[in-house]
Amino acid sequence: MKSNRLTFPLASLAAMLLSVSSVLGDDAAVSSSDKSFLQNAYEDGLAEVKAGELGQSKSANADVKAFADHIVADHSKANAELKTLSDNKKVSLSQSPSLVAQAKGKLLDAKSGDSFDKAFADAMVNDHKKAIDAFEKAASEGKDPDVKAFAEKILPTLKMHLSMAEELQGKVGK
Repeated sequence: MKSNRLTFPLASLAAMLLSVSSVLGDDAAVSSSDKSFLQNAYEDGLAEVKAGELGQSKSANADVKAFADHIVADHSKANAELKTLSDNKKVSLSQSPSLVAQAKGKLLDAKSGDSFDKAFADAMVNDHKKAIDAFEKAASEGKDPDVKAFAEKILPTLKMHLSMAEELQGKVGK
């Protein structure tokens, strides 16, 4: 009779463990490095959109405004694709940029005129260099084929943005 009393709790425990592992299993299907890439890329993408919106609203420079338009449009589109991919992979994403990115955004927002334009161009060059490094790493070292494909797909746009940002930096950095 004692064995029946032990069997029920053990069976319940086994069922609970299976349900927990199935919930965790969905998230664990994506490697920790791929998960980290998705989360960081999304936060960085949100920060790029916010920076682009600052460029659109704060700058009087037509070149800065045109570049900011590209940033907002392209990063918004990439963020939407990244959100869908992350949802499919059961990877949760923050709904705001990292605290570091938010602080950088506040520093950028505090500037005006030519000082803003220069800081904006400098930030876009630095941010896109870092993004390209992260996306190249995900494209070459990623475990999940969908994550790798996403990184490979977005890389040309990031490289184009870097080229545009460097050109803008040359125009406003003087």
